[in-house]
Amino acid sequence: MDLAVFIVDLRELPEAARRYILYHTIACPLIFTWFMLPYYLLVTGLTVLEVGLLFTAVNLAAIGVTAVIGRFFTERDVRRGLVLIDLLGGISSIFYGFASGPLASLIVFAGMLIEKISSPLYPLYQAYERSVYPRDRLKEALIWHLRLPELAIVVTYPIFGYLLGVLCPHPYCIRAAFLAFGIVSILLVPIQLAILPSVVPIKAEEEVVEEPRWLRLYVLAELVFTLAWSLAPTLSLVYYVVEVYEGGLLHIALIEVSISSATILATFIAERIERGEGHGVLQAGTLLTTLGIVGVVAAPSFPLLLLAFHMVRLGDALVFIFKRMWLYELVPARKAALVPSYIAALREALSLASPMIASSLSMIDPRAPYTASLTLFILLLIIYRRSREYFGES
Repeated sequence: MDLAVFIVDLRELPEAARRYILYHTIACPLIFTWFMLPYYLLVTGLTVLEVGLLFTAVNLAAIGVTAVIGRFFTERDVRRGLVLIDLLGGISSIFYGFASGPLASLIVFAGMLIEKISSPLYPLYQAYERSVYPRDRLKEALIWHLRLPELAIVVTYPIFGYLLGVLCPHPYCIRAAFLAFGIVSILLVPIQLAILPSVVPIKAEEEVVEEPRWLRLYVLAELVFTLAWSLAPTLSLVYYVVEVYEGGLLHIALIEVSISSATILATFIAERIERGEGHGVLQAGTLLTTLGIVGVVAAPSFPLLLLAFHMVRLGDALVFIFKRMWLYELVPARKAALVPSYIAALREALSLASPMIASSLSMIDPRAPYTASLTLFILLLIIYRRSREYFGES
């Protein structure tokens, strides 16, 4: 299939969907700060256990907000929530930029708390997608939803990694980068308001008959998946690279490029898979992720580590597309904010202490968090076997 066909596919999506994908592509490189923060905390003297305790304390301070926000935005413009995410993310990055001196820990905690306040708003991304992505072109929309933002990561992360990992790896350069990311994030707000149309879920006319049995199975799979990765969060990856490979932000950036290139590859594979084969994709993708984690645990040479993470994300990305289709087919557009928010609230409650658990495992062995994740991915394989009937497979 040539490039012209792909361009046509993108243009055939509704304008609102194309605008949202464009915004997502512009904003995606900013999440490099998620790796910068734990790295900065580790290189400025905190142990991995202390960083884990700090993340857990922030989780406790922000508990109980997610479900309330979902109900609030059922009757209000979801775009306002997306604006608030970028605004709070920008403010938190600016806080990190000023985190030096005797008050550094307090400033970092305040910034993390501000950022954590925005996390209950993340289900609004799914609410917006559910509203603007057409149900009859859902797979195509999700493919472009992954492809373009991941391409932006492939282009930008090596630059960020080289600047902060080779040219200037010092803490003051990382703080300056936080300030720059924060300013850019805040500047995204008027762009959002200019290009994204308003979406109020309760006004949606489209209705989908909910199927409680399949929604319960989806929720179970989502919670197990969340718990599996909460035991090996970004902090675990950063610590693993620092301790096992004596690496820095450039190494982390290269891992993320490998991951993003796998996501892009997954979008081309997914184009050739019919919706009815979703059950097989969920199982095959999860198996591929599991095998990739085995490779990570083996702590191979760095090039082979890149290949292992490539396998992990290739499986995850294939699962993401068909699992997200599953959710959007089950949830009515008018509940596009409510249901994902309830699911997110369950995920947060389930993984509340995961930063502390993950950092404790890392103290035992940097590979231990990934070893713990393996058992849960095996459990996911069993859960996805039950989805055969929903996806229409015999």
